[in-house]
Amino acid sequence: MGFGRVFLFIFIFALLEAVVLGQVAQAIGWGITILLTVFTALLGSILFRWQGLETWMRLNQRLQQGEVPGTELVEGVMLLLGGALLITPGFITDGVGFLLLIPPSRRAMAGYLARKGTLQSLGGAGNGGFWVYQRGSWSTGPRPRPGPEPRQDEDRVIYKDRQGHYIIEGEAEHKDDA
Repeated sequence: MGFGRVFLFIFIFALLEAVVLGQVAQAIGWGITILLTVFTALLGSILFRWQGLETWMRLNQRLQQGEVPGTELVEGVMLLLGGALLITPGFITDGVGFLLLIPPSRRAMAGYLARKGTLQSLGGAGNGGFWVYQRGSWSTGPRPRPGPEPRQDEDRVIYKDRQGHYIIEGEAEHKDDA
């Protein structure tokens, strides 16, 4: 998505948000509209803090058990986005922000997103390692072989991934020259 499309999306979204605010203010008055906007921002910050702490505790628990905290990492990103949307003035952003902060809807969306990607540990949990989330079409089970059929070359299987990179499966051995 190019810069022009992003700018256009943000511009149209801001315009739509202003129209909705104006319509609500016309129906109930500007004073009550401003109070509602401030109230949703305060409620959102409280909900963000409460849900963020709960998600952080679940993430740490999964890491200590040596498990991959895929859903918790996705939930953390969703919490940050939801919190940012709730402090942004407007009722559309508030609606989306609350969907991202309310546990049932957030967990359902995070579970779906975590299943759509893979999460890998580099260096091991608790040993200074870190986790990498990659979007992909597999999260469990064997990898599909995209592109042309893989070819067998000695003890290796070679195939192309979706980006056109060659993937060589097999074992590698490093020998010192000494």
